[in-house]
Amino acid sequence: MKVKIIGIPWYRKENYSRFKSLFVDGHNLPDTFDDWLKKSQDLLSCLQSQGHIIEKVYIDPDTFPEWCRRRGLDINSRARTDFANDFVARKYIN
Repeated sequence: MKVKIIGIPWYRKENYSRFKSLFVDGHNLPDTFDDWLKKSQDLLSCLQSQGHIIEKVYIDPDTFPEWCRRRGLDINSRARTDFANDFVARKYIN
């Protein structure tokens, strides 16, 4: 049986409004951290029920823009997903 580990971008409450203004697609995120958290926890539960292992990958608002710049990425949902996947790959594939 093949197990899939999925990295999910995760935010801290104290940084959420900063992220909404930092991300070029921040307007697509739920208005409040609590709304985002509920939606994200529902996603986690769904993925876990399908047998996936989930790794919450916290994004730092101070370092994430530079990570994106070095890779030529806009600061958007694709970059957040790439960041989480990159973190999981480096952690588990060595």
